[in-house]
Amino acid sequence: MLILSALLSAQSMAQRSAPWVGDTFDGGSCRGQGQGFGPFDYLGRGALADKLELVERYHFTTDMEQLRGRSRDLLANLDYTLRAWPNHHRALNAMIRHQLSLDSNQRFMLRDLDIPPVECYLQRATNFSPNDDMAYMLMGLLSHRQGYNERADAAYKRAVDLAPHNLQAKYNYGLFLLDMGKNNEAKKYADAVYAAGFPLQGLKKRLAEEE
Repeated sequence: MLILSALLSAQSMAQRSAPWVGDTFDGGSCRGQGQGFGPFDYLGRGALADKLELVERYHFTTDMEQLRGRSRDLLANLDYTLRAWPNHHRALNAMIRHQLSLDSNQRFMLRDLDIPPVECYLQRATNFSPNDDMAYMLMGLLSHRQGYNERADAAYKRAVDLAPHNLQAKYNYGLFLLDMGKNNEAKKYADAVYAAGFPLQGLKKRLAEEE
């Protein structure tokens, strides 16, 4: 019965649709390529190890994650990975880092390859797997970095609400709150993460500089 239950669970994860939803930061509709392999929920990757290994072996390699190689190849492989696994945390992070590294001229390449802006991948991820705190945290990071503060605040709050144990989300939310001038709220998150042994000291140092 346990084996049958795991198989049914794996099948249900692959059968849900993962449409492109939401808007780009500049107000356009999010659109991308159609679905091929998958979609699979990264939160259930333990039950779908063979499906994940197949994609990571050929598309989300170490070189892809570390952004080594031609930009076109990187984008094509990251896109394939994220269409198969919409909320693949490491691939989302790699896509964020890569797209943020492109200059205005290089961004025309996204259109040529039918690659949407990275905020579209993140909205697709959270729509597909609405309980994924890490996907919301990554949306918060991107929105914060790009100056979309209302989006950042909402995404960070959702991440923390979904997973109060997610110290990384609380840490990044604290940094965001500091940037918004909400020092008292930022200190509450700092106290929580450092009491739990969080290693990064940037939030603590910034709070000390603000005193």
